[in-house]
Amino acid sequence: MRHTRRLLAIVLLIMLISSSQVAIANSNGKTGSSTSGCTCHGSSSTISPSLSGLPWGAGGYTAGATYSLNWDGGPHIPGDGGFNLDASAGTWSNLGSQVQLVNGELTHSSDSLRSWSADWTAPSAGTGNVVFNLAVLYANGNGATSGDDWGTGTWTLGEASSSSNTPPEVLSVTFVPTDPTRGTGLAVDYTYYDADGDSEQGTQIRWKLNGNNVADLDDQTSVSQTWLAKGQEWTCTVTVKDGTDQGDPVTIGPVTINNTLPIARNLELTPENPLDTDELELDYDYFDLDGEPQQGTEIRWYLDGARIPELDDEDSVSPLMIRSGDQWEASVKPHDGDEFGEIVYTGVVVIGSSNNPPIATVYVSPVGNARTDDALQVNVGWTDPDGDTVQSTEIRWFRDGVQVSAYNDLTAVLSESTSKGETWTAKARVSDGLLWSNWVESEDLIILNTPPKVTSIEMFPSGKLTTSMNLSVSWEQSDVDGDSEMNSQIRWWVDGEWVREYDGMTEIPASETVRDQSWSVQVVPGDGDDLGTSMKTTSRQIENGAPGNMQVYLGNGDAGFTGEASEMPSLPTLPANSLESLVVYASATDLDGEPVSFHVSWARNGFSVPDLEDILAIPADRLEPGQTWIATVTASDPWGLSTISEVEIEIANVPPTAMISTSPEPPVAGAFITLDASMSTDLDGDIIHHMWDVNGVSLTGEVVNVQLGAGSHSVMLTVVDDMGETGMSVSYITFGEVITVSGLSATLSGSEVELSWEWTEGETNFRIYRSSSPFTSSGHGANGEALVTDLEAVGETTELSWSETAPVASNLYYAVTAEIGGLEVLWLFEMDNTASVDASEAPNSIDIEPTGSISAMSLPVTIIMLLVGLASIGITVFGRRRDA
Repeated sequence: MRHTRRLLAIVLLIMLISSSQVAIANSNGKTGSSTSGCTCHGSSSTISPSLSGLPWGAGGYTAGATYSLNWDGGPHIPGDGGFNLDASAGTWSNLGSQVQLVNGELTHSSDSLRSWSADWTAPSAGTGNVVFNLAVLYANGNGATSGDDWGTGTWTLGEASSSSNTPPEVLSVTFVPTDPTRGTGLAVDYTYYDADGDSEQGTQIRWKLNGNNVADLDDQTSVSQTWLAKGQEWTCTVTVKDGTDQGDPVTIGPVTINNTLPIARNLELTPENPLDTDELELDYDYFDLDGEPQQGTEIRWYLDGARIPELDDEDSVSPLMIRSGDQWEASVKPHDGDEFGEIVYTGVVVIGSSNNPPIATVYVSPVGNARTDDALQVNVGWTDPDGDTVQSTEIRWFRDGVQVSAYNDLTAVLSESTSKGETWTAKARVSDGLLWSNWVESEDLIILNTPPKVTSIEMFPSGKLTTSMNLSVSWEQSDVDGDSEMNSQIRWWVDGEWVREYDGMTEIPASETVRDQSWSVQVVPGDGDDLGTSMKTTSRQIENGAPGNMQVYLGNGDAGFTGEASEMPSLPTLPANSLESLVVYASATDLDGEPVSFHVSWARNGFSVPDLEDILAIPADRLEPGQTWIATVTASDPWGLSTISEVEIEIANVPPTAMISTSPEPPVAGAFITLDASMSTDLDGDIIHHMWDVNGVSLTGEVVNVQLGAGSHSVMLTVVDDMGETGMSVSYITFGEVITVSGLSATLSGSEVELSWEWTEGETNFRIYRSSSPFTSSGHGANGEALVTDLEAVGETTELSWSETAPVASNLYYAVTAEIGGLEVLWLFEMDNTASVDASEAPNSIDIEPTGSISAMSLPVTIIMLLVGLASIGITVFGRRRDA
């Protein structure tokens, strides 16, 4: 039967899949139909497809151009839609919604649209006509081919003629510059214009010199300087081209190459440092790009800014006209016989004296090396061979070889301007009013490190000091060089004595201090190079301290403990429960060596418990799971100083223990067995819930009855205590084969229903059940268990047959059970101990008291079946079906 059902289900699924495919045929596109149309949907076309976006009015397509096309089938009607569009040349791109490219043709990818779009790129020039074929289908969506509309269209698009090109034009042709010389060079500038928007390709440029073509300059926009000479005449012709056609040629010129202005350069007055006894001479270079010689150049001389006309065009000044202190300057305005060039000046020279210059000396103090907080002072000395006095002094300062202009002519450099590692020098010269001495330079002066200074110092902690505290030092130091602290010296003083073993320690452990000692600390600051000025704190006394190093523990144990940490026994057991005493272990150390006393107070769930003061062990009978206990321990020394520590603990719940017992033993397959959880225990509370899982079916109750078939069955018990903790136990019960009658048959003889069966297991008691419906599940409960209805016990016998008068004229269903070991095997599913008979033809007068009837027990059996058996039978059916 099971295999037959599976075969029928597979056949039905294949039929459903096959029939569903008819409604979606070609919904994902179709090609090869752009000319023939959709003939499977009717015998003639009734719609007129349209195709827009092609350049009909422009004389045809332009090779390589891209056009955006749109197409549909005309006025839209409800239902599905599809198309097939093909072009004889060109390529497709930018496909619109639900458009796909298949085998070089366009078609729909879904059937929910009625219009479509894509871009078409025209083929290369010379392809000629392109043919477009389009078929459009509008279906009404009824899943059949009737009532649909389709149509086709064909369009031919020619190639645009190349003769439609408009030749380009050249605009605004000019020479650059408009007044050229050999110095400026010559070029042509123009504006290209094309009405079709074509780019410039193949433009011709032709140059003529004095009426003759210059082939070397063909298509060049400029003429290099080597081709130009004064007096030449140049013309230029520009013929623009767009790659296809040329525009009209445009000629400009002639333009004449004009004179290039001459240049005077490298002007110099000699000697470089003239005296009042020297002749002053002018020297310069004349240059003309046109190669013309100098003619009519103007030379002008200026004394103290005023022109001296009598020296015009002279190239020297006689010593008779020169005096010490004069300021002379000359200018040159070159001329090439045609034009003057720009005026150029020599610059001013001052006439010195025949007087002997003074001699200067210089040094910088502090002599040798200075620190960054020193100001630098320059000392300039001098002597004069002529006995003249010094009229002026010039001073220049240099830092690392670079002049510091801000200190020009100053005799001192402030300390704010110097930094460690810099090298400073000073140069100086003096003047006797007529002549300057040579520059003289001081020896190098290196700026050395300035030691740091301590600006503040403090010993921590602040306030009262005790032997339980670590001592530490913190200080701040300043350094004019900006150096960070490095290699500072730390010195600790105890009772006025420097204890060198503490040198360099920033922190002193509390173990090193003793009550009544006086401590101070000194810091000698360092910057990595030098030690600076130190600072020392005032002395502070170590006072009595409270006990410290407290350790407090809570947990289960026999007795509590207070005392030294070295004497503390093994720690209490965790987590703590209510089955043993709750104990406290506490220890503390007095660093002053004083004895320590302990006081213990208790709080339960946030409330103080006065009667437990100084009790170290709380008995188990005062503990309950879920309680929160806090132990507050105070450690005191004889001077009244104390330290308090508080520890909290929650009393843990002990999980319950689940235990399963079954009866009868051994169990009988197909008969009821009892699962009993009454032996489960909870040591610190009560069990409030018993939950069973039998072969995946959930049951509740301390004791449950179940009916199980052959094979191994899992039984899991979960118990929950009053604190929500759970315990679990799992058992596996194995049954042999279900033993029941076989070959049950039911026949109708007149009004009598006769049953017979086979049995091979020895004498036993048989029970007969009747139902007006088949012995199968009529539904499923909340947990998936099967429900059996209309079951009634109608008789029992020790024979292998039984009969009764048909109670009703309808189909009747019978089941026969047997007793094994005194237990009824009430197993009615998928076995051959059930049978049915058609009693619809039985006479109307029916004896409802059959042979061997025990109607008095029908009601109890029905109650048992409905109230007890249904759940267990459901478990049986569920388990057997899952195993199958």
